[in-house]
Amino acid sequence: MPVTKAEKVAYNDFVKGYKAKLEELTKQIKEAEQKKKKMPGIKGYINLELILLYIKYIYTLLNMNTVSVNMLKIKNERFLNDARKEFYRVLQLFEEIVGKDIDRLLKENEEYLAAINKLNPQQTLALVKELHVLLQKIMDALGESSKWKWSFVELQGRVAVITKNMINFSELQKYRDPRKAFYYERQDMLKLCKQSLSEAAKQYRNKYEISTKSTEDILKSIELLTALRRIHILFGESDEAEKLKNTIEALRLRLEADEKEEEEKKKKK
Repeated sequence: MPVTKAEKVAYNDFVKGYKAKLEELTKQIKEAEQKKKKMPGIKGYINLELILLYIKYIYTLLNMNTVSVNMLKIKNERFLNDARKEFYRVLQLFEEIVGKDIDRLLKENEEYLAAINKLNPQQTLALVKELHVLLQKIMDALGESSKWKWSFVELQGRVAVITKNMINFSELQKYRDPRKAFYYERQDMLKLCKQSLSEAAKQYRNKYEISTKSTEDILKSIELLTALRRIHILFGESDEAEKLKNTIEALRLRLEADEKEEEEKKKKK
């Protein structure tokens, strides 16, 4: 059923407040960017400030889409696409702080985290959880049939790596006594990290199987599982590490077999 003129007017009037909020957030983002240029010594903390501003910006866009669905019975693809694009900026800001290396030594994280060492484990956990929740909300809003479906896999992979890189594994090893401050927050962060690495690796395998058959996708899955295996080894979780070793080997063999099959097909043409 077409949207009536009256419905459009009501909708536009309702979202005026949201648009004003977007304008105010844009202004604050520009100010923070200028501050980052002038104060490079606290760049990490200003990046955190920017991350929080962009998160508010994205939620405002998602809320505007929800209003469109409720009032006009249609998704606003422009708002959703803008939210998706702004999420990339959030990832870039995180990666500026902790890097995007998936294969570096776990101990090296503390060198990057020194730039934001005033953040305590509770605050870190809350921030990273928000990152995961926001990605899920964007994916849910765009839906399974979205043309961006397979690009979500890359986002999940980057979020998983950021989660891993936001952990000070030296502290995690050191403070393993439940009586220590932030013990449970550190354990929750570790659990979230393991889950996200495993799920991202699974999604890359699904992408490979269902969509692309691209070597890059299966290699990315292997990289994520290898990072997860290092964590299991660090904490003496030998059974889990051995299972992952077998899974990784099976993926390598599968990749070799698929590549060989593809070569045989080319020869027959």
